[in-house]
Amino acid sequence: MKTKSKTAKEKRGFTTEIEDSLFTNRSDSELIFLLRSNNSKERTSSAKTLGQRRSQKAIVALCEQLKNEKALYSKIAISEALGNIGKPAVKELIKYLGAIGSNQHKALPKKKFNKKSYPLSRDIIARTICKIGNGALVDLNNILENGTKKQTSEAIDAVGSISFYCEDKSSFKSLERSLQEYKRDEIIQWKIIRALSAFPNKKSEMILLDILKTSKKPELKWEADRSLKLIQK
Repeated sequence: MKTKSKTAKEKRGFTTEIEDSLFTNRSDSELIFLLRSNNSKERTSSAKTLGQRRSQKAIVALCEQLKNEKALYSKIAISEALGNIGKPAVKELIKYLGAIGSNQHKALPKKKFNKKSYPLSRDIIARTICKIGNGALVDLNNILENGTKKQTSEAIDAVGSISFYCEDKSSFKSLERSLQEYKRDEIIQWKIIRALSAFPNKKSEMILLDILKTSKKPELKWEADRSLKLIQK
């Protein structure tokens, strides 16, 4: 007999390994078709299988379904599938930066983030790109330099996270240029200040110290202080 909690999870697309195994003999084309099934469990199992296969053929369909998906576990499975596919998925994913959901930062935070870890991106596409790692940085840097404001804002979060955990310093100049280009945008400034915690160099220190001395925004000052402490540890 199913419990209420199990039934609720299944409605949100939760599947077991046994259920997923029933999809292993289906073709990529069949699985791509099932990403639009009315059954959320079928969408989840299809996405998981496509991700395990690293099916590049499924990239466009996975991105389109991620934009429309409402079931929690199906959405997670699609995001993880794209992360598994990796670098070949980046260019398609970038098209959706800032375009899915409404969870992105729209105002400066009201309290500090006190953990030593790098915070998760709130934008689901940025979070998915983070799963790909530093193989995504070339395309993300291009967005920082040539993308729209909305794309840039979410790309910064992915750049900061990837740079922090992969210890890759290749995005510093792109972030520095964006800091100048968007000097009147407080949210983008705040995000870049946070991202600088991944770049322990003298230029980062100079930028952060200047913000501490000159900024009138406490949110920018406390983020600068946090980043400075991380790169000086």
